[in-house]
Amino acid sequence: MTDGVRVIVKVVARPDGLAEIRSIVLKLATASRKENGCVSYDVLQDKANPAVFVLVEEWTSAAALDAHNKTPHFAEAVSSAQPFLGAPLEVGRYVAIL
Repeated sequence: MTDGVRVIVKVVARPDGLAEIRSIVLKLATASRKENGCVSYDVLQDKANPAVFVLVEEWTSAAALDAHNKTPHFAEAVSSAQPFLGAPLEVGRYVAIL
């Protein structure tokens, strides 16, 4: 998949916002998996620090990812997560080299 793009997002919840962040990222993943261009969308939770979530996404193209970033469910997730975040979101776009 030469045009594919992978995204890694680190989400850190405030201690009192853990349940809310968990719910938001799971809802986002469920909706995102139904989108055209979504190859995979995994939600991981750190065993050592349950307040840390990592979203691992794979999209067929940058255009598919850009379209995802314009969906109502994406905007809602980002907006509703803000009060419960313990740190700014860390987002990186990657391409597989092997």
